[in-house]
Amino acid sequence: MKCLDTRARLPLLFSLTCTRERMPSNQVQHHSSNRHSRRYRSCKRESHLHLSKESLAEKKIQYVLGAILLFLIFSLASLDVNPTSTKPTARASGSASITGGPSFSYASQWGSYGGPMTPNGIAVDSSGNVYVADAKNYAIDKLARDGSFLTGWGSQGSGPGHFNSPQGVALDSSGNVYVSDSVNNNIQKFTSSGTFIISWNSWNNTNVLKNPLGLSVNASGFVYVVDRGDQRVQIFRNNGIYVGSIGGPGATLGKFLTPFGVAVDSSGFVYVSDIAPNSGNITKFTKTGGFVLAWGGINSGGTLAAPAMMAVDNASNIYVTDLSFNRVQKFGTGTGNLLLTWGSAGSSPGQFNSPVGVALDGPLNVLVGDSNNYRVQKFSTNTGNYLSSLAYPRPGFFASPYDVALDSSGHIYVVDQGNNRIQRFSVAGAFQLAWGTTGSGNGQFDGPFGIAVDHSGNVYVTDSDPNDRVEKFLPNGSFIRAWGSFGIGNGQFYNPYGVAIDGSNNVYVTDYFNDRVQKFDSSGNFLLKWGSSGPGNGQFSNPTGIAVDASGNVYVSDSSNNRIDRRSGKWAIQRPRPSRSRFSGQSLRSGHFQQPSPRVRQQRHVSDVLRGNGVGKRTSCRPKRPRRRQLREHLRRGHW
Repeated sequence: MKCLDTRARLPLLFSLTCTRERMPSNQVQHHSSNRHSRRYRSCKRESHLHLSKESLAEKKIQYVLGAILLFLIFSLASLDVNPTSTKPTARASGSASITGGPSFSYASQWGSYGGPMTPNGIAVDSSGNVYVADAKNYAIDKLARDGSFLTGWGSQGSGPGHFNSPQGVALDSSGNVYVSDSVNNNIQKFTSSGTFIISWNSWNNTNVLKNPLGLSVNASGFVYVVDRGDQRVQIFRNNGIYVGSIGGPGATLGKFLTPFGVAVDSSGFVYVSDIAPNSGNITKFTKTGGFVLAWGGINSGGTLAAPAMMAVDNASNIYVTDLSFNRVQKFGTGTGNLLLTWGSAGSSPGQFNSPVGVALDGPLNVLVGDSNNYRVQKFSTNTGNYLSSLAYPRPGFFASPYDVALDSSGHIYVVDQGNNRIQRFSVAGAFQLAWGTTGSGNGQFDGPFGIAVDHSGNVYVTDSDPNDRVEKFLPNGSFIRAWGSFGIGNGQFYNPYGVAIDGSNNVYVTDYFNDRVQKFDSSGNFLLKWGSSGPGNGQFSNPTGIAVDASGNVYVSDSSNNRIDRRSGKWAIQRPRPSRSRFSGQSLRSGHFQQPSPRVRQQRHVSDVLRGNGVGKRTSCRPKRPRRRQLREHLRRGHW
């Protein structure tokens, strides 16, 4: 059965309309009061005089046949026709299924959550590689000396190789990695590449670890673990066999209230920090637990309020992070004398927000885990001067991936919004490179949203408030230029969101809170803008996504108005206004144009015939034949 086109269906509609118009007026319901004129009433009386049971039965049959015919016509109108096949496929429940046409099916996926690192413990091996206990990502991150990512392992869970709250990290002389987990209450041992070896949390069926935090390994391979829940330090062999403990609950010297970190020097002395407000001390013990010295607590005249983790160098100096004062202090281990202090609260280089882990990178550098600034900072051991930051999240992992773009070479660029970076992958999902860190400098981001690639392969990224700009990069992530600032002027933004490129490499940007779209050339020079705040046509309320087709039409998702706006060079979006045309039932909304296309005119006139409006509209007992002849003439000439 072939699908009828519109012209083939119109004669059927016409004949059906004429049949309906020959019906007696008492068979048609007229709801408008103006139709109950003297002329109509006389027609109705005349019809009543001549009706019989046979004529009523005949009219009922005509009604039934007419309803069936209407149903068949609308069924044909709802069919999709495959141009390469004579078998039409019905559209069901709004789904577009075309026999023999293209189809889409699941192919693959990649990535999982991997947000900004939240460093707790830190350790450095003999090659300068940095191991970070990343609490937020339930992982251990291994970074090169320059901060580039080498490998990582772990995910959330309680089994081997899984973490729920990794805290301390330490290395033995063979390069094996030990990790404490304060929620799983265990210690896990791995190779330097992350292969699981062993874990432990009990001895002789007795749980001997409650909330383990800091840990350290001495030259002989003994593992010292802060057991915060039992207010002591536990000692194990490197295979997990329990040896003994140091300290215990109490406020006297050699006892602990809230122990946190532990460090062991090359001579075997053990140092334990106590973060409790009534203590704040660093306590020094022999390797077997004999008390030697305590210092540092502000309640005892010292300078430490909340000492966390520690690291000891080969020159008998110890470096201590202070969670309360957001700083690092350096002491001599012989008497506990203060040698150096640096840092303050903040997020600028050299400032801290809850520093926890600390480790030494040779004799010249000290690394500090700046936990709530999501980075590791490097300083000079002699002066405390800031040197650099390591803040590289794991590649291939995401924290709120926001937008994606594909270039002509098959590279996929992803906006990793939560990590303030761009990642590039192959079409198969293989990680290739990443760039961007948190900040306001060139090549940095503070909330990137949109991304687009031009015909030369250059990458454009919208960097939202507070940076309020667009940044342009080479395909390898090298910074080219940036433009924009906060404001309402031309070329300024208040939270730039989506970005798109047209065939001439012009750049279109949705300006979210300014409720407009701005157009630039590829160098960032302002060209034009459109839009204002409101629900009207051509207005926006928080525009987000944007796209440009091959004809230069611009499509904008108007989020708070819950619609899509289209801007075309041929038809301009106009405000709604009254119309005297026969299409008076159609309101002009965003995306509807003042002059309909020929196909739109045809569809509207067909609906008018079906509704009894416009052409074919009944105004008396008998239809006006000039209108019927006019309709036939238009159909013959193909005007609709």
